[in-house]
Amino acid sequence: MTGHAHAAAGGFFGALAGKAFGDPLAGAVIGALAGLLPDIDHPGSTVGRKAPLIAAVLSGLFGHRTVTHTVWFCLVASLGLAFAGALLGVYAVTYVSWPGLPVLFAASLAGGLSHLALDACTRSGVEPFAPLVLPGSLARLNHIAGPLKTGDPLTELPAALFFVLGALRIGGVL
Repeated sequence: MTGHAHAAAGGFFGALAGKAFGDPLAGAVIGALAGLLPDIDHPGSTVGRKAPLIAAVLSGLFGHRTVTHTVWFCLVASLGLAFAGALLGVYAVTYVSWPGLPVLFAASLAGGLSHLALDACTRSGVEPFAPLVLPGSLARLNHIAGPLKTGDPLTELPAALFFVLGALRIGGVL
């Protein structure tokens, strides 16, 4: 999937998470940004172009869709984003609404996990629990792949539109 679809899905699921804590619009924004984060391991990605040094190092060390495309990365990144956001909130102007720690964490986790879910629908798939190898009937979750081709506008455009409209609806804009 491309950055547009990841941001849209992250915004949708971030809005759902934010709604649970009473701030769906903040959740949508946080989720959209977090939905892009797992692709920090690809220098040509939306977030990789914003942080080229980090992208180059991660890509060189691990490759694409490895370390940053796991639930562990999403958890750690969400904790880091939540605490960084909470620290920044201390410096926010008092009349500006700033999301609290639960919204920051839940929305960023929802956005990051939505990225994994979308990439799991593609032919390349993801290994969401790596380096763990799940046993028995859970082994089918070790590598999840679907039929979709990354970058196909016939798939990604309707999906992105659905997610954007859904996030706006959840946020009360529509």
